[in-house]
Amino acid sequence: APFAPAAAHPARPLCLPVWASRLFFASPRMAPKKKPAKAEGEVDLFEEFKKKHKKNEQEFETPKIPAVQEIMKKMEELGECKAWCFDSEFDPMAFRILWHTLEQVHYNEISAIRVWKCRGGDESVRSICYYLDSDPKPPVQDLQFTDNGLTALGCEFLARTLGPNGNKEINLLRLDYNPFGTPGMEKLSLGLSQNEKLRHLSLQYCNIGQDGGQYIGHILMYFRCALEVLKLRGNYLGNPGIVDVLSGARRAKALVELDVYDNKFSDSPEVITILKDLFTNNISLSRYDLSGNQISDIGAHQLVQAMIPLSHLDKVFVTEQVSTKTWEALEEVTSGKGKKGKKKK
Repeated sequence: APFAPAAAHPARPLCLPVWASRLFFASPRMAPKKKPAKAEGEVDLFEEFKKKHKKNEQEFETPKIPAVQEIMKKMEELGECKAWCFDSEFDPMAFRILWHTLEQVHYNEISAIRVWKCRGGDESVRSICYYLDSDPKPPVQDLQFTDNGLTALGCEFLARTLGPNGNKEINLLRLDYNPFGTPGMEKLSLGLSQNEKLRHLSLQYCNIGQDGGQYIGHILMYFRCALEVLKLRGNYLGNPGIVDVLSGARRAKALVELDVYDNKFSDSPEVITILKDLFTNNISLSRYDLSGNQISDIGAHQLVQAMIPLSHLDKVFVTEQVSTKTWEALEEVTSGKGKKGKKKK
């Protein structure tokens, strides 16, 4: 027969153009990740918080905080939200109700609290400290109030919470751009001078004056001080204040990085002497930022000479105004090229 039955012909593969294959065989869009189910008998703290918070909002007639709405949305979609961030103004009473509710249900799934430019002032600090003081202590490690209008009163709240009988979990505290000045620094040191957990402290542009250096020194002198990074740029320590800070740093054996950029001090004999002493006697401290201050080429040269026999110094920024020769010598010393016994990496 000239033609075989249709069944005898081999099956031809179905060939579709690329656009058609994408149309018919595209993978379906993935649904949002659901919260993992709790074990039988285990309390869902987030659900408890939502119920209690809604009830408290209605009872006290407080407005909703947009950042809290975003946090709840993330919890519903992703199953967790460890960092609670606030970056816009909020109603003070609503903010207080939020943290009192978290304390009431013993919510323990927050690792970072960041309040940035919210103009919450001391009352926002009081509200969060109330939560941080709860028992058992929440596992918050990162605490930030940046450009939030803190005064000495807010610093007093923090000192109480982070003092010897307070929260032992927090290891990073950032208070940049709060002009609490020396009075706030004095209050803050009452707690931090007995804190053995904090590893990163940032007090940049806080209007701390010459008299405030002694209180920073008290924090550094504590024999169990765990600070590794201290950022003080943009303050007004001057020569008396920087001498107090450097004297304290000599005893801070965990300290690795010190930033005192733009603190209005000069290369007086006392400042140069104590810097050289610090270079020699605290070998854990390997990174310095001394730039933005009135250090002349002569002062910088004296520091370079003191650094030559030392192998632990990693980065030392002095000033941009030194001569090219001094700058190159500084680079050579900190890069390890001019240090005896130190090998290139």
